[in-house]
Amino acid sequence: MKYFVILFLSFMIISCQGQKETNKSGSGMAHSKSSQASPEDFKVNINVLEAKELIATSQEIALLDVRTPEEIAQGKIENAMEIDFSSPDFKDKVSMLDKNKEYIVYCAAGGRSSRAVNIMKEVGFTKAHNLTAGYNGWAKEK
Repeated sequence: MKYFVILFLSFMIISCQGQKETNKSGSGMAHSKSSQASPEDFKVNINVLEAKELIATSQEIALLDVRTPEEIAQGKIENAMEIDFSSPDFKDKVSMLDKNKEYIVYCAAGGRSSRAVNIMKEVGFTKAHNLTAGYNGWAKEK
C-alpha cells in the first residue's frame, strides 16, 4: 500500500509539472497570423487590455456584439457586427460568418458571449475570443 501511495503521488507531481509547462506555452497571445495556427494558439477568454491589443495589432479582427438591440442602443464598440444571442436563429446566423476570421465576441458582462464562443467553436470557428468583461468592462476602460 505504501508503494502505491508513493507511486500515485509521483504521478500527480509529474502530471502537474507537465500541465504547468503546457499552460506557460499556451497562455500567451497569438501575435503570428500564420495560416498554420491551431486552435490552441488562441486564448478563448481575453480581458479588455488583451482585446485592445488584438484590435491595435490586426486589421483582420472582427468584433461581434451578441447583446439585444435594446442593450446595443445604449452604446457599442465601434465597427462591431450585431447578432442577438437570444434570437432563435443565432446559431444559423453566426454559422454564416467567415470561419477563417478572428473574432472578439462580447455581450454586457461576458456570460452570453462565452456561450456564443462555444457555439462558434462547435460550428467550426477556431479563432473566437470571449471578452470576459463584456461591453460594461470595455466602457469602464475608456
